[in-house]
Amino acid sequence: MAIPETRLRDLLGSSPAMERVRDFVRKAARVYAPVIIVGETGTGKSLLGRIIHGEGPRSRGPYEAVNCAGIPESLFESEFFGHQRGAFTGAAQGRRGLLEQANGGTLFLDEVGELTVGQQAKLLTALEEGEVRRLGGEGVRRVDVRILAATSRELVREMKAGQFRRDLFHRLSVLRCRLPPLRDRREDVAPLARRFLRDHQRRHGFPERPLPDGARAFLEEMPWPGNVRELSHFLEAALILSGGALLTPARLGETRTVLDLRGVETGEPGRKQGPEVRARLEPEPDRRYSFGGSPEEERELIRRALARNRGNKSRTARDLGMARNTLRSRLRKYGLGG
Repeated sequence: MAIPETRLRDLLGSSPAMERVRDFVRKAARVYAPVIIVGETGTGKSLLGRIIHGEGPRSRGPYEAVNCAGIPESLFESEFFGHQRGAFTGAAQGRRGLLEQANGGTLFLDEVGELTVGQQAKLLTALEEGEVRRLGGEGVRRVDVRILAATSRELVREMKAGQFRRDLFHRLSVLRCRLPPLRDRREDVAPLARRFLRDHQRRHGFPERPLPDGARAFLEEMPWPGNVRELSHFLEAALILSGGALLTPARLGETRTVLDLRGVETGEPGRKQGPEVRARLEPEPDRRYSFGGSPEEERELIRRALARNRGNKSRTARDLGMARNTLRSRLRKYGLGG
């Protein structure tokens, strides 16, 4: 998987908490030991995984990332271990699994706590033995992969409840890093906001304008339950809604009001959405959806969209531009869960 070069300089923030994270990265990047990254949604776990890979001796090797929350039980072995041609209906050609694709490099397991106990057992066996057998295949293939994992769950609690295997936890968590939420490092809000604002201005073709002091203070006071990701999305929305104008506190306040109408996480109660607001902000998908490719291609398209949206069917339907009933029909048709 080709990824943009991601190094330690991309980890923004000068708070003591982030300095500790940088120190961890410097030590963890030098070795091959598995790492588990714990943090709330939106704290930057995926970014940290790319940085550890990019700073390490395997930086020239492949980097594969998978969201474990979006993998149905029936597709787990094919996704991780691969399959041979004809291994199951629709397998028109063989495919390498994620562990093979990441051979010689790094595999990042996002939201590893979402794996079922059965999936955990299969993954543990492959990691312990260092080899995989493709679905429908006879021989085994050796793999040499560094595992980085991330979770927003408290896996110690999950272990006690029998929801996460103790042996897999210890296999994955030789090194552990906890990413602090943005509310615990408010001094990092301003540098993050300036970076995001500049990136969004360039991406959308707006002139580069600075972040006023009043806007900085406004942003530092917001609760950010969605953490760094929410800050980035909020600034992008504010920039677009203002037409690229200077982001004054008044304009940021207007953006917060609009996002509250959508129920976006702002930490404050949002107003009830009337049908006219939903129609304006979340347009209905095109019910004349059609796909010109083969059934196998459509199945893969839907599978990837489902993984991208962490199994949320409503968001997946909007992503694909199809009605939810159409999506449910396709999920049943392709054995992706209905």
